[in-house]
Amino acid sequence: MALRAVGTTYPNPPVGAIIVKNGTILSRGWTQPGGTPHAEIHAINQIKNKKNIEGAHLYCTLEPCSHYGKTSPCVNKIIELKFSKVIISQLDKNPLVKSKSVKKLRTAGIKVVIKNFGEQVKILNKVFFDSLIDNKPLITLKIASTADGKIATNSHQSKWITNSISRMVGHKFRSLNECMIIGTDTIRKDNPLLDCRLDGLNNRSPDLFVLDRKLTLRKNLKIFSIKNRKIYIFYSDKVKKKIFKLKNIKYIKINEVNNLLNMKSVIKEISKLKYTRILVEGGAKLSASLLNNDLIDEIVWFRASKIMGSDGINAISNLRIDNIDNLKKFKLISTKTLDNDQLSVYKKN
Repeated sequence: MALRAVGTTYPNPPVGAIIVKNGTILSRGWTQPGGTPHAEIHAINQIKNKKNIEGAHLYCTLEPCSHYGKTSPCVNKIIELKFSKVIISQLDKNPLVKSKSVKKLRTAGIKVVIKNFGEQVKILNKVFFDSLIDNKPLITLKIASTADGKIATNSHQSKWITNSISRMVGHKFRSLNECMIIGTDTIRKDNPLLDCRLDGLNNRSPDLFVLDRKLTLRKNLKIFSIKNRKIYIFYSDKVKKKIFKLKNIKYIKINEVNNLLNMKSVIKEISKLKYTRILVEGGAKLSASLLNNDLIDEIVWFRASKIMGSDGINAISNLRIDNIDNLKKFKLISTKTLDNDQLSVYKKN
């Protein structure tokens, strides 16, 4: 249930909930788009006759909330409807919630059990905790290249290196992330919409963060016509240029490091906006900049069974590594064949 909500719930975490009575599942719920209603309330709303809930057990992947935010506290509704038992996988590390909900439920006479539901739930919740407490969203770098790691020819031709199945899976990754970071080179060359083009998931296109250091992008590009997604433009604090104002576009000044936008500052600003999952679909320079700053948590790498040779453009530009001990280390988590392409997923060691 929680997995259904991934990529759609920020600033809230994706949570799953199931209501059980006398060994029968009465309803299931998950955090709804934009974070409301919460999973518990979504599950409760599926039951028409609320009297049937009395004495039921509620299973949740995360401790229910006990504070007022966009919604009233979930624990109030749980107590009101006279659940007899609540089983949760993890305490919420949000200081506004941590253990307070458990205490409130127990005070109301509801039995509470904290039981680990498994590694998958812990990984889901960790993304939220890291973003909330350490201001560190999960950052995934997506690369589509030839077998020898080239993303385009020297004349910048890149359509299509990978096959249609890989492209569909790539769109799925867009749907699982709340926002994307993109560089100006990609936008200027391809003029993309950077949306999710899978049937049924069109409304899960991520918000966009564009790195336009010198504010050089023309305003007739497709991304500036997007109405239903938030778009942020990061630009250098050294630039003295009039900003072209558009309703759904916000501009954020960022300091420079070595004539590049400071990527640590970029991520900090995105975290301030409560995003927890970031997909990077940039070029070789952006990928290298993030890797040099040790900001990439995982790499999703699509490789076609094609060879381009040294004339092609590398997936990742210079990392300035002259000692093998300084190589960026990742662990291969999974690999699968997509027709004649290969998808490999790596996580930072």
